[in-house]
Amino acid sequence: MIIGVTGIIGSGKSTAALLLARRLRARVLDADRIGREVLAGNHLVRFCLRCIFGSLERGVIARQAFASRAKLFWLNALTHPWICGIIRRRLRAGGDWVLDAPLLFQAGLAKDCDYVILLTARRPTLIRRLSARGYTAAQIRQRLAAGRDTPRYRRRAAAVIANDGSLADLKKALRAIPSELS
Repeated sequence: MIIGVTGIIGSGKSTAALLLARRLRARVLDADRIGREVLAGNHLVRFCLRCIFGSLERGVIARQAFASRAKLFWLNALTHPWICGIIRRRLRAGGDWVLDAPLLFQAGLAKDCDYVILLTARRPTLIRRLSARGYTAAQIRQRLAAGRDTPRYRRRAAAVIANDGSLADLKKALRAIPSELS
C-alpha cells in the first residue's frame, strides 16, 4: 500500500506521515529529502541550478525561487523529473510506503498512491508554525504565496484533514482514516 500525504508548508505533512508510518508499519519516503539528494549528487541538475541561481546553496536557491515564479518554475522543472524517478524506483521495490510530498498532485505522484491525504491549516496556524521554525515574515509570505490548496486538490484527495489543533487532535484525525489502511 502507498499512502500519499500532501499539503502546504506548515500543514503538518511530515508529522502526519511519520504517525501513519508507525501505525501501518510502513516506511516514509520524503520528497524533500530526495530533493536534497538530487541537489547533492546530480551533476546536470547542479550545473543548471548554478547557471540559473548563481549558487548551489539551498538557502540562496530558496530565496530566489520563492521570490520569482519563473525561477520557481525552473527549479521544479529541473528537479521534479529526477525526484519523481527516484521515488517511483523506490516504490517499485515493494512494501508499504507513506509518501510525504508537498507537490504530490503537481508532480503527478498522486497516481502512484493507493490513498491520498491532504493536510490543511488556517493561515494563522501556518504563520505560527513557520515562525516557530525560524522563517522571517517575508519568507513566510513568499512560501505561502507559492503554496496551493485549491478545491481541485481537495476533490482529488481521499481524505482532507484540517490540522489546526494539537498533536493529539492530528492523531485522532488520522485514526479516523479508514481501517482498511491498517
